[in-house]
Amino acid sequence: MLFRLILLALAGIYYIAYKVHHRFCLRQGSPLGHARLIVVGSFLAGGAGKTPFVAWLAQFISENEAAGNDGNSSAAGKEGAAPRIAILCHDRAQDEAAMLRQKFAGMPQVHVIATPNRYRSAHEIDRDYDFIICDDGFEDSRLAGAITIRLDRAGTPQRIADLVPAGRNRSLPRDHEEPAVTLGQGDIRFRIGRIANAGNEPCPAGPVAICGIGDPERFRQDLASYGIEPAGFIARPDHDRRFEQTIMKLLAQGASLVMTEKDFARLPEKWRLHPNVFVAYQEIEVSAPAAEAIRACCGLGA
Repeated sequence: MLFRLILLALAGIYYIAYKVHHRFCLRQGSPLGHARLIVVGSFLAGGAGKTPFVAWLAQFISENEAAGNDGNSSAAGKEGAAPRIAILCHDRAQDEAAMLRQKFAGMPQVHVIATPNRYRSAHEIDRDYDFIICDDGFEDSRLAGAITIRLDRAGTPQRIADLVPAGRNRSLPRDHEEPAVTLGQGDIRFRIGRIANAGNEPCPAGPVAICGIGDPERFRQDLASYGIEPAGFIARPDHDRRFEQTIMKLLAQGASLVMTEKDFARLPEKWRLHPNVFVAYQEIEVSAPAAEAIRACCGLGA
């Protein structure tokens, strides 16, 4: 009981600091003049699935929008060309940037940029892109005029007790304007589509599962739904800087490892090519009504 009271007190202190920081340091900025700015966010401090959804969204925009359809796109150059898309990640999340770069290696019109300041970077590249997607940035109130897509699969926080460190959320609904689109449990589904190593070989029975993500339990559940029963499960901190060293030790012991795409992306090439390293490739399904709402709010085809 005492520990819980301490956590509640710390959550209250956190919220006061949050409000002060936003009032004096993150005042609303100016909107972009050209590119459509999209913020993909969540109340959760981690584990909402923002990065894989950002990858889906960039692909969705590429497939549904002909940049320059009004004849005024300086980025596309001509009507009907593929839209130029920038994805902004925070530079503290280099694993997320690496994962997105790998996903879009064959799409030169999509660029992934790691930055300490999404607001400043968005304005610097405004004229070079048709769409700028922020992987998070939900808490950055400087991003004026942004189209916000909020992932609410874990529910909406209601009170200070739901905030970190007492809970898993960074803010409350009253701290934000209503998003253009809210995606709940029935709107979006994440699942593992396949598991394979660099040689496209299937995962053997009883691998060691390892992850360094915001919600390790979700990865455990996804593996179970896929039919994988790990011999062991290792949960490392999100953006863990010692992840590679842990992998090296496990491979030296002869273990077969299964990990998320984000964890795989942070490894150097020699470990990504190791035959005992298997990746759980994630698939996303967005309901038809939710996809139509995203199409409308982003002005695709307009």
